[in-house]
Amino acid sequence: MVHIKRVELSHFKSFGGTTSVPLLPGFTVISGPNGSGKSNILDALLFCLGLATSKGMRAERLPDLVNHNHSNNRNTAETSVSVTFDVSDLLDVERDRETPLQNSRVETNGRASVQEARENHNGYLLTNNHQPLTNNEWIVTRRLRVAKGGTYASTFYINGEPCSVSELHEQLNRLRIYPEGYNVVLQGDVTRIITMNSRERREIIDELAGVAEFDRKIEKTKETLESVREREERYRLIEEELLRSLERLTADRTKAEKYKKLKATIQEKQQWETVLIWRSLQEQERQLQAQLVAGETEKVQLSEQLNALATEISQAASELDRLNSQVKALGEDEQLSVASQLATQKAKRHQLQQRQQELETQAQQTQANIDRTSSEIEQYRQTLAHLTQEKTQLEEETIPCAIEQHNQARETLQKSRERANAIAEASEAWVQEQTSLSRKISTIQETLNPQRTEHAKLSERCDRLQKTLEEQSQRLQVTEQELFTKQADVANLSTQVTDSQQQIQTLAQQLAAAEQERSIQQDTQTRLLKEQREKQRQLDKLEATKQAQQEIQGTYATQIILQSDLAGVCGLVAQLGQVDPRYQLALEIAAGGRLGYVVVEDDSVAAAGIELLKQKRAGRATFLPLNKIQPPRFNETVAMRYARGFIDLAVNLVECDSRYRNIFLYIFGSTVVFETLNDARPHLGKHRIVTLEGDLLESSGAMTGGSKPTRSSIHFGTPTSGESEEVQVLRQRLAEIEQLLSRTEQLSWQNTSHLKQLTQELTEARQKAKEQQLRLEQLHKDIQRLTAQREELTLQVLQNRQELENVYHGIQILSAEISVLEAELQQQQRRLDELEQSQTHSEWQQIQNSIKIQEVRVQEREQALRHAESELKDFHNKYQRIEEKITESYHRIEEYQQQKSEVGSRKSEVENEIVAIEAKIAETEELLQQLSERLGETKIERDRAETALRELQDRQQNLSWKLQKLQETQQERQAFLESLQVQIQTQQAELPDPLPEVPLLENLAEGEDKKTITQILEQLQQEIRNAQKRLEAMEPVNMLALEEHKRTQERLQELSEKLSTLEAERTELLLRIENFTTLRYRSFKEAFDAVNENFKNIFATLSDGDGYLQLDDPENPFNGGLNLVAHPKGKPVQRLSSMSGGEKSLTALSFIFSLQRYRPSPFYAFDEVDMFLDGANVEKLSKMIRHQAQQAQFIVVSLRRPMIESSERTIGVTQARGAYTQVLGIKL
Repeated sequence: MVHIKRVELSHFKSFGGTTSVPLLPGFTVISGPNGSGKSNILDALLFCLGLATSKGMRAERLPDLVNHNHSNNRNTAETSVSVTFDVSDLLDVERDRETPLQNSRVETNGRASVQEARENHNGYLLTNNHQPLTNNEWIVTRRLRVAKGGTYASTFYINGEPCSVSELHEQLNRLRIYPEGYNVVLQGDVTRIITMNSRERREIIDELAGVAEFDRKIEKTKETLESVREREERYRLIEEELLRSLERLTADRTKAEKYKKLKATIQEKQQWETVLIWRSLQEQERQLQAQLVAGETEKVQLSEQLNALATEISQAASELDRLNSQVKALGEDEQLSVASQLATQKAKRHQLQQRQQELETQAQQTQANIDRTSSEIEQYRQTLAHLTQEKTQLEEETIPCAIEQHNQARETLQKSRERANAIAEASEAWVQEQTSLSRKISTIQETLNPQRTEHAKLSERCDRLQKTLEEQSQRLQVTEQELFTKQADVANLSTQVTDSQQQIQTLAQQLAAAEQERSIQQDTQTRLLKEQREKQRQLDKLEATKQAQQEIQGTYATQIILQSDLAGVCGLVAQLGQVDPRYQLALEIAAGGRLGYVVVEDDSVAAAGIELLKQKRAGRATFLPLNKIQPPRFNETVAMRYARGFIDLAVNLVECDSRYRNIFLYIFGSTVVFETLNDARPHLGKHRIVTLEGDLLESSGAMTGGSKPTRSSIHFGTPTSGESEEVQVLRQRLAEIEQLLSRTEQLSWQNTSHLKQLTQELTEARQKAKEQQLRLEQLHKDIQRLTAQREELTLQVLQNRQELENVYHGIQILSAEISVLEAELQQQQRRLDELEQSQTHSEWQQIQNSIKIQEVRVQEREQALRHAESELKDFHNKYQRIEEKITESYHRIEEYQQQKSEVGSRKSEVENEIVAIEAKIAETEELLQQLSERLGETKIERDRAETALRELQDRQQNLSWKLQKLQETQQERQAFLESLQVQIQTQQAELPDPLPEVPLLENLAEGEDKKTITQILEQLQQEIRNAQKRLEAMEPVNMLALEEHKRTQERLQELSEKLSTLEAERTELLLRIENFTTLRYRSFKEAFDAVNENFKNIFATLSDGDGYLQLDDPENPFNGGLNLVAHPKGKPVQRLSSMSGGEKSLTALSFIFSLQRYRPSPFYAFDEVDMFLDGANVEKLSKMIRHQAQQAQFIVVSLRRPMIESSERTIGVTQARGAYTQVLGIKL
């Protein structure tokens, strides 16, 4: 048993020098005269172990603890106390206690623990950071140094090593010695328990149960919760900012998307344009080919018409000759001659103009031919350069290499054939020698084969025996290996069985911990449900009270009207105006209940509102329709404005919309506002007056005022006030409880699932352990069987080895005889092998194979050479053809240039001729005019004939011109067709891949003409131009808004996830607080029940009566105190305050013993706790202490005989010669 073994005091209080007080386990009494210093021994314990302050040790300051004589004789005084503990018993049990204690931590909500806040009933919750105890003694020393000036320094030591007081208390906790405990009970402790109030007495149980630690954890969790709430608020602000940014970016994104979509549409339509152009060109090609065919048909028709006209012209000319003969007599030969000359000149002019157009067209065609031919020459030159490069490579590299390889292959083949002929001549002698050696070998083999047969039989027997031995050895090895494996399996399985047992224990502990956690969750849930019902009742009560008040004040009816969404309701009077805060009280007093009137658009809305209130039975309300309200009329006196303290008319102090002006005139009327009552009194009876302090003076002379009135729930600028702070707190708490209940329900379900899983795992582990045990038993049986099998195989191996030795001896004899014959056979065989492997034979075979390979190689080289020569010839032909084409193209260009020059010359000549012929035509027309004047009507008939002939000639000329024009048109069409085909190829190369579908062509019929496609193309091009204009009009566009909007949305999503995480974290923190609260209550309840039970038993022993502990509020013990209720024998039930002094001391001691029994310590020290008891009660107390001393060491300072007689030993204390305290021990 751990106990105090020794106390050494050096210059401590009344002790001079160094005094050692030995102490033994059990019950020890310290006694001596008053003032001898016996209580100083207990003060020394308090001082050394740091269990009390200086006042607790009956000293004002720590320096007062130094012996007075010692401090007077030196500049520096020093006192020290050492307490030596015997911890030999603790060393034996410490290791065993650490393991279960490490597993006894019960997790609550993943973090909380019952054992984090308090020790178990045995008090052995040791910290994880303490140093192990290695000696049987554990010494604590405290040294106090006091300087001359009164300053001091105090140092603690553990086993001679300095330490802090917290480290000392940590180590003392290992020994179940607590600063807040009752290890040392001084004279005033009993009195303190008697005189303390009930709440302080309950706090003793709090300390015992570790409530303070739970409070600390709850407070710490609340700080974390507050931090989480701050972060949540900060994230909410960021979220609002992001939402604003998102709203701004949404407009930019919409514009950017429209811009992007429009741009994509333009690009798509541009692709359509490319397709339509290609389709249009194809359609033009098809139509042009049709026009060419139609032109050829028209050409044939025109030729037929010209032939018919030639016949008619011949007839008309004959008729005209006849008429000319008649007219000639009239003198018209000259006129005719001039007319003919004019016609000839005009025809020539027309021909020259046509020729001019033909030359222009010819010049353009010639230039086009020159350009095309130049392009062809450039292409031919590129092809020629490429051919030259390949030809050079073929002539300089490929063909010479092929010729060289072909010649080398032919030379190698020729040499191989010559060598083969030489080897064939030397092979005849080799054949004869081979035949002789073969005959000798056959003779030796006939003699050797019988001996070999016998040898083979013996060898076979030997092999069988060896094989049998090998099999038996292998079986023996396998048996031994299997035996070793089985033994290893036994060891491994034994370990697994041990691990399974450990796993079963771990799972059982986890199952117990999970059940404990579920119990905590259920208790928390039950407590929250109870609190929820209580809070809901409070909320319902407050809401009912508020509703009743609203019904009394009329605000309930107005709320019904405002919440009904009735059309035409403008709001309450209080909502429609704003006032300066200085005048708010005065104006609200003046308006009174009228602030709650409902303003509506017209009287029909008011009637509908009244009907609604009747239907819902919601009370009454006053409506003020804007179309019917009539404000009162009053005369404003100018003199009032100059009165002392006058402010203004009440209605003028309200800021409102002009349409509500009559409403406020109706509300306030002629009410005026004065600063104070004294300023308003002279005007009493003249006007309705209100002061800034809320005093109201009616025009009738009535005065209302007094203390500041209870403010109505209706104020200017606001509707009826919202919920009270108490209601908001209740609603917030109910929301938290609802959230926590949801979370606890979830955790309860998870815990249930976890319990089922652990139960299943535990069952499976137990089943697995059982199976492993059965396998272990089977392995032991297998080991026995394999051991017997190994012994049997060992015996068989020995017998077979003996037989193998006999057979091996016979084989050796035969082997000696066979060896001679085999040597000769091997010699002959070697000669034969050497002959067969001679150089002649091997060279012949090698040379034949080489010849075949070289013949094939010569053929391959020859084919490669022929192929290269053929390619060179092809290159020559291609090169020659391209040079001819280039020369021909140059000739064509020269011809085209010459043609172009000739056309230019002819064009100049034609232009000059046209100018000259124009001048001649003018002269001829003038001469013809003169001749025509001399002729009369005689020419009319001839003119008609001439006109007819001319018309025929014109028709002929027109047809000829049409035929010529048609031929030119056909040529132009053919050239345009060729150009169009080139454009189609170019346009086809520009087509997008894949070819897009053009919706504009879906409704286009297959045979529709070119104009339709052209119109579609023009329409599409116009749409593209319009879209490009719209695109330019949209600029500038923030295209980054697309990405920024996306990033903002992602940030907002991320922030939402963070807020969800924070909300979950906040729920977890709230649940942790509730679980700590549950554990706090449970811990207190466990401690209270245990202490109460101890108190009942101890009080019954000490007083022969009965007593118990009583809480002021059992449902919520932390709101009340703790009372000691006792029923001494023969007396009624009494509280502690109504007992006698001795009964109080006995009851208080019973309470102290109850606390000590709940949390036992290795030692206790009492300082004259029996001083207020009579002899009989001292005797009972001493018996109780003697009984308790079986479990702990008791050190009692007492002067009472029954106490001394009951002790096991007594230490006497006296003060020699009035100087120092001396100690004397007596064992009774």
